[in-house]
Amino acid sequence: MKKLFLIIFLFTIIFSCKQKNETKNTTEKNNTAINDTLTNNLQLAYDKDAIIGFSVSVVGENGLIYDKGFGFTDIEGHNSYKSSTIQNIASISKTLLGISILKAQELGKLNINDPINKYLPFEIINPNYPENPILIKHLAYHTSSIIDLDEIYGKSYVLEKSEHADNEGVFDYFNKPETKISLLEFIQNSLTENGKWYTKDTFSDTKPGEHREYSNIAAALCAQIIESATGQNYQSFTKDNILNPLNMLASGWSSEDIDIAKRSKLFANKEMMIADYSLITYADGGFITSSEDLGLFLSELIKGYKGKGVLLKKDSYDKLFEKQKFSREETDGEFGIFMEFRDEFLGVKEELIGHNGSDPGVMTAMYFNPKTEIGKILIVNTDTNFTDNVWPEIQSIWKSLNDYETELSNGKASR
Repeated sequence: MKKLFLIIFLFTIIFSCKQKNETKNTTEKNNTAINDTLTNNLQLAYDKDAIIGFSVSVVGENGLIYDKGFGFTDIEGHNSYKSSTIQNIASISKTLLGISILKAQELGKLNINDPINKYLPFEIINPNYPENPILIKHLAYHTSSIIDLDEIYGKSYVLEKSEHADNEGVFDYFNKPETKISLLEFIQNSLTENGKWYTKDTFSDTKPGEHREYSNIAAALCAQIIESATGQNYQSFTKDNILNPLNMLASGWSSEDIDIAKRSKLFANKEMMIADYSLITYADGGFITSSEDLGLFLSELIKGYKGKGVLLKKDSYDKLFEKQKFSREETDGEFGIFMEFRDEFLGVKEELIGHNGSDPGVMTAMYFNPKTEIGKILIVNTDTNFTDNVWPEIQSIWKSLNDYETELSNGKASR
């Protein structure tokens, strides 16, 4: 009887292992099949020939599912754009502000309900409502009543060098290298009554906290608040509390932080690069990373949304993703702390949480679906304003990523 039991037991184990192996092999085949389909579709999108180079990543809470680059990082077409290629990612950078401000609150350095003037060596008020203080959370929700005036915000764009080749385009609002100043000086010049660029038009005629109007300057001010409250510059604060814990070792805020050999040039079109520039208000759009590295951050956001993140405590993540609704001219959308909730992006209907960005030579998107728990990243090194086919190509890329996500969420591939 014991021998019979042993035979049955061994048969069960062997059969079970065989099933697992068959399932694993089937899963790998399914992964390979839909990965190949995605790669083919992305190649077809790239063949529209408007974008010089781009990369994508698809992630889940356990990490990377798919990543790949297409095209080139240089005008000669010698260097391939890879998932490890780095470039600035524009306004997706603001999502690091969301994590940072809540981390500073956890550390007891500030409270998002505090007035900003508690942490500044000068006073910033809306002259239309001098009795209504601007709070830190107003910066985080874009309800500070601080407006981006082009003639002021444009001063943030500073060229890396004075002389440029014939195939390096310079926007008329780009500023000479010698105009570069500190973030604190920029804020003081822009937003204080005695600042040399100050105008009352920088402030809206609505009370702080009442109306949402997207503001890059207000986002940069938030980084200055974090610096003042923690006694640590924002670059090193994010390195200590975001980049190092997530092993985002290829990312940073300046050339000193990164491997410049892996950095892509930015383009107006196939014949014209955009001259190298940086942002004085770097925290609002100057983060330099790759789709591969940024995927680590997006995976953490997915985990944080589920209450399992490592960068912040659960209640802080709950606050990050807590939906707020504000009156707004463009849309009646809902927003978290430097986070947006969408039901559509680039013509594709889908529930999404995240951010997108654009700057000269840059278009980016980073979103996850809270239902499928799958995130998608797109980083493009080509300006969207110079070539008519750039946007159709971007839309085609995003649709292909969405189709891939649908295949994953339908259980046709492993995650």
